[in-house]
Amino acid sequence: MATTFQEILDRIAIIDRDVSELNRLKSRLPADRPYSPSLQLSFDKQINNLLNERIGLMDLGILNPPEWLLTKKEEFEILSGSRDESKPDAASLSGDAPSEQLVLDFLRAIPKTEIHLHLEACVSKKTLKFLYEKNGNPLTDEEIEEKFNFKDLMGFIQVFFFVQSSVKEPGDLAYLIESLHDYLKANNIIYSEVFFAPSKFIQNGLDFDEMIEVMVGKIREIKTLDGTDIRILVDVSRSFGPENAMNNLNRVLKVRHPEVIGIGLGGAELMGPAKDYAEVFQVARESGLRTVAHSGEDDGPWAIWDAVTLCKAERIGHATSAIQDPELVQYMKDNHIPIEICVTSNVFTGKYVRKEQNHPVRYYYDQGLPLSINTDDPVIFNVNLTYEYFKLYRFLDFSLDEIIDLIKQSVFATFHPNKEELWSRIESEIIKVAESYEYTPKLPIAIPA
Repeated sequence: MATTFQEILDRIAIIDRDVSELNRLKSRLPADRPYSPSLQLSFDKQINNLLNERIGLMDLGILNPPEWLLTKKEEFEILSGSRDESKPDAASLSGDAPSEQLVLDFLRAIPKTEIHLHLEACVSKKTLKFLYEKNGNPLTDEEIEEKFNFKDLMGFIQVFFFVQSSVKEPGDLAYLIESLHDYLKANNIIYSEVFFAPSKFIQNGLDFDEMIEVMVGKIREIKTLDGTDIRILVDVSRSFGPENAMNNLNRVLKVRHPEVIGIGLGGAELMGPAKDYAEVFQVARESGLRTVAHSGEDDGPWAIWDAVTLCKAERIGHATSAIQDPELVQYMKDNHIPIEICVTSNVFTGKYVRKEQNHPVRYYYDQGLPLSINTDDPVIFNVNLTYEYFKLYRFLDFSLDEIIDLIKQSVFATFHPNKEELWSRIESEIIKVAESYEYTPKLPIAIPA
């Protein structure tokens, strides 16, 4: 699709006005009213949709562009609705104020890793429609869109259950992995660690071992195809209690596939404190599995203390409340416990973060905490990893050099068996891409093991 340059400018001006107005109204919400969380989520959803539309406008082809818009080297052509994504939109990133589109293109082009990602939340709406039709319950596009038009946290949970309900047999999980692969490729994510929550599927009669075989088979097929590397962390969710968590762990312990690397404690945080799962984590650690935990997203820093001292989780997902306890921040820094940062997700859930500018990621970075940038639930929240990094640039004053440092930190927060080799590959590609943008990054220093 192509449009005129003036039409794009006019629409961007309208979007910027509407976003400012929505932010102003959101700031006036009282914090102590029972209706505030639902309204907060509605504001955030609409603001995010507008910002995504703004980004999409910058990707449109331009009809009859003004001469000043064309680069001197004529490195790309502006056609009626077509565009060469492999070439930058402007000559250089080295100036004081490069265009947002140029920054986005650069962030999209460089390789990345992602390690806080839920498989069910990566399934495209097209795949969902296919699965429901395949399994005898066809839905219209409108019905699927309505499911995703949630207005509160309970609605978000219902979307998650809706996605899980599309899976009726182990073979259906191959389609979820394919949809995940599409997302990874679109954002040049070459290595990922993905949460798989088996409990609901098992309750519905699916066999754990068969599900794992299907997913591992598809993961290996993808790696052979283009080198994309996917690992699985099995969710031992709080939502089903400690006994179920131990049952899931015992199932994992029987798996002999290197693609299944460990467990993660997810689910509603206030339903199950981490300390209730200390024994599960101890057995997992002693068996050689990797361990991570969602914590400090919907509970205070005391919950994170339990996750890192009692469960001895190797990474913490979200940890937005850690900022309330400087001693905890220092402990996590000293013990090299990375935080899996999910900016958009934290704004949507809204417990501790109401807008991107107030996210503690800037403070954590300045304090020297090891970090990893992630999306959590990209399809449900309508975000992607490229835009998560862009939000750091746009709203939290991260420079491109700092973002590259974060990309390196994200590599070293993974459970990849050879992080140095993985970073070397990514670093080489970043240098190559940066050259095409006439940008010389100040590469980050070595990261502690």
